[in-house]
Amino acid sequence: MNQGAETYNHSIYFEPSRCNGEMACLKICPVEAIRVRSGKAKMLEEKCIDCGECVKICKTGSIVPLTNTFKDFSKFGYTIAIPSLALYTQFDRNIKPKTILSSLKKTGFNEVADITRACISVIRTMGRYVKEYKGRKPLISSFCPTCVKIIQMRYPELIDNLIPIISPMELTAKESKREASARLEIDESEIGVIYITPCPSKTVIISKKTEKYYSAFDGAIPVSEIYNTLYDAIQKTVKSRDDDFEFFDISGFGLNFARLGGLGFMMNCDNSITVSGINNVLYILDEIEKGKLHNVDFVEMHGCTEACLGGPMNIENVYLARTNLHNLINYYGESRIPFGKKDKYETYNLIYENMFEPEYKDDVNIDIKKALAKRSERKKIYSELPKINCGACGSPTCKTFAEDVAEGELNINDCIIITNNILEEKLKNFEFGMPGE
Repeated sequence: MNQGAETYNHSIYFEPSRCNGEMACLKICPVEAIRVRSGKAKMLEEKCIDCGECVKICKTGSIVPLTNTFKDFSKFGYTIAIPSLALYTQFDRNIKPKTILSSLKKTGFNEVADITRACISVIRTMGRYVKEYKGRKPLISSFCPTCVKIIQMRYPELIDNLIPIISPMELTAKESKREASARLEIDESEIGVIYITPCPSKTVIISKKTEKYYSAFDGAIPVSEIYNTLYDAIQKTVKSRDDDFEFFDISGFGLNFARLGGLGFMMNCDNSITVSGINNVLYILDEIEKGKLHNVDFVEMHGCTEACLGGPMNIENVYLARTNLHNLINYYGESRIPFGKKDKYETYNLIYENMFEPEYKDDVNIDIKKALAKRSERKKIYSELPKINCGACGSPTCKTFAEDVAEGELNINDCIIITNNILEEKLKNFEFGMPGE
């Protein structure tokens, strides 16, 4: 894994040697977690939500996702790849999931697994949970790590609204590792399960190990990193037609899990809403916090536009990917949840109570007097600023600039508008004060 991944609490890091200080990342960050100092961008770790928006827009490659490479899995005797459903949408519409899975195996994995059947198991559990829930509404989906982190950091009072059910990818990982261990008669520690991920935020969930919950995955490889190798393998598979002997139990209904609005559709929940994009998510969370959506049963949230299809580490145009997904759903032709088929995950406990905790807890030893003084100082500084949010100071807005000055990171004269005004005043005084006038 890349530098610092074992102790770092985020899915991306900033490489200053590559940064040219263009500030595109500063302006796009939805939670104002980036500053530019001395011509280099840096992250404010306590604010970052790992949404990956900065990764998408950085042209210099100075914002690097913390993910794995094949070398990281050489310590395992047996490897299993589990791709995001988004991977199925990254190729020509004629390339079906079984061809992609067969080809993925040829890139160096011992085994591959599809998650669509696990999607159905998770949806069944979610449907029951939403129906039986009697607490504060609305309930909120918990499968986008970025949205979960926003709630943990900025809306801790809404943590209980998160549905505490493990994701299909985690369910598949647990079952794949257990089954391979029994079949091969080897310890689970010798089996490496790797997620093929469309976004960096998934790596944060994978790397976290707590007493209450830990991931069955051992790492993640971006779709963008494996794409070229996989594309070549697909071409060879199609040409030789050697994917016919492998069977993958793909569920067309389960594919709906990947589409925007798919969760509410799969649960047949007609009193739900779907939101994607960080700014839209923040708006809806504000509405929930104010109690304005208490009549809604369920909210499906995604940090990326078009859900995981819009992940920053995908390759295909997000709108083409959406079309590809709809074509796949139509190809398999399952429009309702399947009944009568044995659920191989029915013995698993999918609900983990107290699964989520606040990301950052308040300091109980905070000095109220100093905090109020600092707040007053910020307001005073802000009142003196031009409020045009130009970003030239290296802070995204005038409000954040005032915070940075109050924290001692900047001086008020670092605002170029104020500095220019001071210079103009000095020049004016000098001009009118010249001898002989």
